[in-house]
Formats: sequence, C-alpha cells, structure tokens
Amino acid sequence: MRQSRFTEEQMVKILREADKLPVAEVAKKHGVSEQTIYVWRRRFGAMTGDEAKRLRGLEQENSKLKKMLADRLLEIDVLKEATRTLSSRTSDSYQGRTRARHASGALPSPRRGLPSYAGR
Repeated sequence: MRQSRFTEEQMVKILREADKLPVAEVAKKHGVSEQTIYVWRRRFGAMTGDEAKRLRGLEQENSKLKKMLADRLLEIDVLKEATRTLSSRTSDSYQGRTRARHASGALPSPRRGLPSYAGR
C-alpha cells in the first residue's frame, strides 16, 4: 500500500478544519486536492484523531490474524494430504501382505471360499 504524506490523525485534523472553512481553502493550505479532502471525508467521516489511531491498530491486528489463519489452513491442508498419502500406502501394503499370505496358503483364498475339511 502506498505511504501517505499524512497520518490518519493529521487527515482527521484537516477534515475538522474543512468543516469550519471552505474545502478549497483548506486543500490549498495543506497542498492537497479538493478531491482528496472528499476521499478522506468518506473514509474517516466524523472520527476523531484517537478513533482514527484505534482504527489503524485494529486494521493491523486484523491483517495479522488473517495471515495466521491462512497459515493454519495451509498446515491443515498439508496434514490432510500427508494423512491421505500415508493411509493409501498403508492400505496398499496391507493388501499386498494379505495377497501374499493368501498365495502362500496361510489364509484361505477369498475367491475359493473356505477350505473343505475332509476329516470331519
């Protein structure tokens, strides 16, 4: 974001001057355009200097919180992907071991059904 020549408190002070004097005169005195005064008025309205300072602090805190949230959401996505990858590998290796045990005769084949016991 572009750095302003004026702080929020200074902008509010200039706006309070513009409430008492003509906008053109105040704009010329401070070296800004009339349009700038109107933009500031739309942004700050009837705020005082302290309220503008508090608003800036809240906006900065909000920005930090948004960044923290984005970082946490990214971490969650990475963990979910790692869990998916790990569970698919585990599932594949489990199925591979099960197939090997079926082939060796240690387990009955799921296709052939249960072995028949002739001695019963």
